[in-house]
Amino acid sequence: MTKDKPKAGEQPPKSGAFAPEVTLLKWSSSLMRRKPKTFLAGVAATLVGLVLVWFAFGSAIYVILAVLLLGGALAPVYFPQGFVLTNKKACQVVFFSREGFRWQDFDEYRLFDDGVYLHLRPTDMRMRYLKGLMLYFGPSNREQVLDLIRQRIGTLDQPAGQT
Repeated sequence: MTKDKPKAGEQPPKSGAFAPEVTLLKWSSSLMRRKPKTFLAGVAATLVGLVLVWFAFGSAIYVILAVLLLGGALAPVYFPQGFVLTNKKACQVVFFSREGFRWQDFDEYRLFDDGVYLHLRPTDMRMRYLKGLMLYFGPSNREQVLDLIRQRIGTLDQPAGQT
C-alpha cells in the first residue's frame, strides 16, 4: 500500500494538535424548559431582591446596577445555555460568555437525570477548586452526548484510551 503524496500546492492533512477544530455536536438548553418551577422561583427571587434594592437605596441607578450584576451572575437561570462539543474541547455558551476546556483536562464524568458533569483534572492549585463543566441534555440528544463523552473521556469504569 502506498501513501498518496499531496499534489503541488496542496497541504497534507493536519493531525493532532494542529488539526482544525471541528464541531461534532451543538445544542442549547434552558432552565425554563428543563425546570419551569425553578425558573419561576429564580425570577421571583430576583424581583424581590430588586424591590428591596429600590426601598433600601431609593434610586433607579442602584436598581439598574443590581440588574446588571444579577443578570451576569444568574445568566444560566435567565438565558438559554448553548453547548458545543468539538474534536478538541467541550464548551458552554451563556449569553456573551464562552467557557471551554480541552478534553484532556477532564478525568471523569458523573451522570445525572438532566445532564452530565465533566470533572476537571486538577493540574494546579486553582484548578483543584474550579468547578467542572455541566452539560445539560437537549430534548432528544442524551445518547449522542454520552457517546461523544465516552469516546473522549472513557466509560465510567474505564479511562479513555484503554481497552
